[in-house]
Amino acid sequence: MSASDRRLLAALACLAACAPAGVGATAARAQEGPKSLIAKFQDWEAHKTRVGGVTVCYAAAVPKKSRGKYRRRGETSLLISIWPERKLRGQVEVRAGYRYKDGSVATLRFNNGAQFKLRAEGDGAWARNEAADRKIVRQLSDRAQLTVTGRSWRGTLTVDTYSLTGFRAAFARARTACGM
Repeated sequence: MSASDRRLLAALACLAACAPAGVGATAARAQEGPKSLIAKFQDWEAHKTRVGGVTVCYAAAVPKKSRGKYRRRGETSLLISIWPERKLRGQVEVRAGYRYKDGSVATLRFNNGAQFKLRAEGDGAWARNEAADRKIVRQLSDRAQLTVTGRSWRGTLTVDTYSLTGFRAAFARARTACGM
């Protein structure tokens, strides 16, 4: 299994483990299912799978560059999910690869200066509401890169840089796959 496959499998596992309330899936169940990759678009991929009996599609990417003084860190990714049954059309999620410090936030910074704070919980971070998700997705579609800054439970500061090349196509394909 390639490093890319391991990263995407970790992203899928995280997506399944941290699915919205009521889905009730486990990472193990998500890994048992068929491969979810629909298509690759430069630095992004489109996926479709079922989690706990619910269809979910998403665009996913891994950082191009990561900085921080850490000894060990799990897989990290940026996921933009579509949940048709819940009418969610772009849920933003950052998987940190570590447990965030309690009460902390992850900060998204776009190359145009736009900035968003995500609520951090466990090893993931999410926008505060659907309106914030929509604003972030609009920025993702129009920018070249994004940095995500977070702080681990040990106090380690990390900065991950994502390329947004291919996001628009991957997200459009994921939305189409889920009929949204």
